[in-house]
Formats: sequence, C-alpha cells, structure tokens
Amino acid sequence: MLEDLLNTPQAPTAPDSRGAVVFSQEWNATGDESVVNVITDSELAQEQIHDFITGRGGIIPDGYIATMLTAKYNPNAWTREKAFDHQGKKNPAITKGSWSYTFKISKRVDRQSLVDDLIQLTKRKAVKRVEQKTDELFVFAMGDSQLGKPDGDGTDGIIRAWSQSLAIARSPWLASGRPTVLIAGLGDHLEGNQSQGGRNFYRSDLTVTEQLRVFRRMLLRTIDTFIEAPRIIVGVVNGNHDDVQRFQTTDSSDGHATESAIAVSEALALNPARYGHVSIYVPGKDKDHLVLEVNGTNFVLIHGHQWSRGKAMEWWEKQTFNNHPAGAGHILIHGHEHEFQISSRRDRLVITTPALESESTWFKDKYGAVGRRGVLTFITKPAGQFERMAIV
Repeated sequence: MLEDLLNTPQAPTAPDSRGAVVFSQEWNATGDESVVNVITDSELAQEQIHDFITGRGGIIPDGYIATMLTAKYNPNAWTREKAFDHQGKKNPAITKGSWSYTFKISKRVDRQSLVDDLIQLTKRKAVKRVEQKTDELFVFAMGDSQLGKPDGDGTDGIIRAWSQSLAIARSPWLASGRPTVLIAGLGDHLEGNQSQGGRNFYRSDLTVTEQLRVFRRMLLRTIDTFIEAPRIIVGVVNGNHDDVQRFQTTDSSDGHATESAIAVSEALALNPARYGHVSIYVPGKDKDHLVLEVNGTNFVLIHGHQWSRGKAMEWWEKQTFNNHPAGAGHILIHGHEHEFQISSRRDRLVITTPALESESTWFKDKYGAVGRRGVLTFITKPAGQFERMAIV
C-alpha cells in the first residue's frame, strides 16, 4: 500500500564530473544508515546526488537511496584551488561561493510503476449516487497521521492503520443508508521537518515531498471510499507539524496539509462527472481553523496546538464570548493530543481524535503512555446530536 502511494515516474540520471572540495561519509553503529557531508563549488540537483556521491568513493549499497537533508550556499566562502603552487609555495585563500550539503543514505522504499492517482482520476467513471433519505451525517475524523515518523511501526504501519480504518468505516456508513459524509482532516498529517527545530528530521523515513505525495493520495482514496454518498464534504486544517517553515513568521494558512487539500480539489475538478458532489474546504488566509455547516450541524475543525492540553473548551468559550465564527459551533473536533477524549457543556461538544501514528517513542520511554490509534467515526443529526461513535 505505501509503495503504491509513493510511486513516482523516474528519469535516468546523468553522469556528473564535478569535483568536491570536501567529502566525508560516516555510518551509524548498526551500519544501516550513513550521513554524507559535502562542500562543493557547484549546485547539485536531486537526480545528480547518487552519481556525485559514488563518483567520489562514497558508498550507496543496492537497495539504498541518498536523500538531501540540507543545502546551504555561502557566497563568501574561503578556499584554495590548490594547497601549493608549482614552486612549492602555499597558495593564498580566495573568496569563492560554495555549496554545503548533507545527505542521508538509507534503505529505499520500493516503488511500483503505477500511474499517479491524481492523473488517473480524470479517467474514472461516474458512479450512481444514492438519494439522501435521512438527516443523518456520517463523520470520518482523522488526524495526527504524521506521515514520515519512524517511531513504532513507522509510515508502513500508519498506512496499514488508515487502510484498515477505511475498510471498517465503510460498513457502518453502508448500514446507515450511505448518508452525506464529512471527512475531517485535523492536522499533523505530515511529520514535516520543522518540529523541535528540525532536529528530528534525520529520523524520518520519508522526505517531505514523499509525505506530501502520500497524504494527497490518502485523501483521494478516502474520498473514493464514500464516493456513492449524495454529498462529500472535506475540511482540512494545518497542524504544527504541517508548518512549511518557522525561521520567519508567515501566517497560519501556510501549511503543507491545506496546500495538499487544495491540490486534490483542483484535481477533482478535472472529472466533475465523478467528483462534482465533493467539496473541499480549508481555512482562509491567516486562519488556523475551519467552521462548517453540514446537514444542520455546525462543526469547528482545528488541530489543537492553539491551547494548552485539555483547554479546548476554554479556547472555545473565548471565541464565543468575542463573537468569532467558532462561537456558532455545535461540535468542535481537534487532534494534537494523540488520544481520544470527549467533553460537553450544555449543547456544546468537544471531541479529541486519536492519532494514526502508533506511538511517540520519546513519550513512551519517558512516561510509558501510548495512545490508542485509529480514526473516529460517528453519526450526527441537526444541531449537534450524535450517536454511534467508534474508533476504527
């Protein structure tokens, strides 16, 4: 399943004859990963990395791949073309721009030669949609998949858990008469490379672009699971792990998760006969949460890093007191805390979804706690009434 979601068309690599100023490779204690540090006067493209490393004595075993972790350009670097001239005198250092790279050598994820789903969907046939016979809404709420996180069973396990959740969730949806579906994407869909100042990125088992690719295809296949529904509403928000960068402050909508959802939305528009009843929404410019009305219930979708643990209701109270859009909500759904919880006050309901990742190894080792993974499903009726809630 993961191999299908990661597949990408490959182009042949071109030989590279550039010379490296500095080159080093160090393997870890188990010998299954290594780090290559390079300083060179030429910029490298992704497709040139393999030949560049092996051409200078570096080792990339069969079944392994080189991934670029960092690339920095220094326009004022000091260097010597040669240490000594032909008379044996030491050459002076000169200013010359140089590139510093760090690569990770790790086991390759096998990829089958499949065509990208986002292209294939233009050829998918229209399906017969059922007529909405009740006022029920089926909610499929997923968050904290953190694709690329290696802890526990890694991304392979995350994909298996998501796939099983889809298969299980389809049964109660069918039993309910295939009502309208709300797919809530609650953030931290990627592990990303910004959390903890980027220090965890070396551990990731997918690059950021691979994480994006997998999430786009996960979102599309989730939509296709419920394609016979009379309507499908998709709401996606960013989490803190979805941040594009943090070295400068941009805005709350600058996230990988929402941009992925926008890409899927544009792809669905290519096939209105099949996907014309699907609507995808993300927060507006500089917004970090989404308020949606679906089948008579107002939902507030938000990741949950906006408040301290367990303080969702207090955040919501302040939004309501100050007449912000979230104040109209009946049900607030969020992730971030990686465990299922539910609380209510009068006719307001706060739901915390479980995570799709298997564990945080650091948290487990420190506190012993591991959350129950999965996706949350439930049925709503107008004004926030709910029933048949389950972790699948």
